[in-house]
Amino acid sequence: MSQIDCTPVSSPRVVELACGAGFLAEALFRQIPAARFCGFDLSPHLLEFARRRLAPDENSPLTKKEVEFQRVDLVNDDWEQVLSKLGWAGKVDAVISMQALHDLGGLEQQTDVLTRSRKVLHAGGQLVYGDLLLKSEDPHPSRFTVAQHQEMLRAAGFAPVHAKKDTAARAAARFGDFGCFERRK
Repeated sequence: MSQIDCTPVSSPRVVELACGAGFLAEALFRQIPAARFCGFDLSPHLLEFARRRLAPDENSPLTKKEVEFQRVDLVNDDWEQVLSKLGWAGKVDAVISMQALHDLGGLEQQTDVLTRSRKVLHAGGQLVYGDLLLKSEDPHPSRFTVAQHQEMLRAAGFAPVHAKKDTAARAAARFGDFGCFERRK
């Protein structure tokens, strides 16, 4: 097995699935001003709000940034092609999604989006997502257990992160019905 290079990248390419109003992008640029960001969302209104919020401003620390917001349906559109046009195909450092995968449909749709996410990452690239978990007292057809999320990740081809002990189970215990998942390509 080859060694994965985990050296921090000074100008990482970050993709956010269901980016909404761009709050994660803003936080990312404050921490890593040289980051490059591409956010996908279905809502044209949220995307326009994100574009306005992150528009270059000479008085802002966010003046020199590479940011792209695109309206896509993560299940039905070819969002990998958007990344290819940016020159990011297979070069993405991180794919992130917060509380959004459950809105994409069932196991098949969510696994497909995870599989497509894996394809855009470079070797050693990282997927990080948090989502609502299935609760027995409140069943929902597109929310799943920690074990089902882990199976989706395995089916999508992601390798478990061995550096941390069962991140998803710890997050579920700490945050209740919200699970956090982290995997490397």
